[in-house]
Amino acid sequence: MILNMVFFSLGPLNATEVEQETVKSSGYFTNETDSGLGSIWDDIYALLPPTDGGSEMDVILKQIEWKHNLVLWVLPWKLRAGLSPLLESWIANMLLGFTLYLGLGALWCLVIFRMAIDTRYGIQAENVPAAKDIWAQIKVSCSAIPLYTLLPPLSEWMIKQGWTLVYGRVASQGWGVYGVYFLLYMASVEFGVYWMHRKLHELKLGYKFLHATHHIYNKENTLSPMAGLAFNPVDGILQASPYVWTLFLVPMHFFTHEILLFATAVWTTNIHDCIYGGGEPIMGAAYHLIHHTHYKVNYGHYSIVCDWLFGTLKPPTNESDKKKD
Repeated sequence: MILNMVFFSLGPLNATEVEQETVKSSGYFTNETDSGLGSIWDDIYALLPPTDGGSEMDVILKQIEWKHNLVLWVLPWKLRAGLSPLLESWIANMLLGFTLYLGLGALWCLVIFRMAIDTRYGIQAENVPAAKDIWAQIKVSCSAIPLYTLLPPLSEWMIKQGWTLVYGRVASQGWGVYGVYFLLYMASVEFGVYWMHRKLHELKLGYKFLHATHHIYNKENTLSPMAGLAFNPVDGILQASPYVWTLFLVPMHFFTHEILLFATAVWTTNIHDCIYGGGEPIMGAAYHLIHHTHYKVNYGHYSIVCDWLFGTLKPPTNESDKKKD
């Protein structure tokens, strides 16, 4: 209720009229029908994020509304029209967050704990976590997701204000430049996540009041894919914040940024499944399990590079380590 009051009090933000016109013209909330092959292709094309617009900001606004329409199509237009853009964005991102976490996590658990149990693609039967541990992880995650998903609306709001270096079309930069910017962006994110994670361990207050919530689960038979988002919400936001503040430093394609924000949920599901998959220099589940059992090593996000550079790397060097993962 308090969040509701805050969002409504903020009122319409920049480009509200443009956004609402985009929604109305998109056809999601009309009863107009068409027939024939042309209509089918139009329907398929409508499912893709738009890239047309008079300016980069026009494209970004259309892509934001495309995402909202994709998620909030079930809501009556009159209800959506009464929401501020920030509140609408939060609801859309929260629903996406819950869907991704619960859907992907449940599927992942089904595969590794049932379909592939006692194989190299699953968990050994004796190491399957107890149901109470998995449910505890789900409870912590679901209580945190509404706050985690405040970050994408904040990011979108700052982008709309023109404060960041975000652009809307890959064509405006070219694929080569896009690739360079992407690598610089991910290097900054990797560096930022590494140090944020490391300091949450090294600062006693940060660990005690924030990060300890996640480290309740420190053995193979207590970790599961559902532990990927089982954080104190402030902890989760802090570790994701490099994805946002890097937008002020490196030009970044808007829709790629949006995908990366949600890709972190997929990645954290993966690195908590305790299955050794190799693939160095990727920071896979083998490395992350060692982080959970040893605490002061393997802080990296997608890569082991920062751990290697700053002396905190502990690889799974023998078969017992690999089996633990």
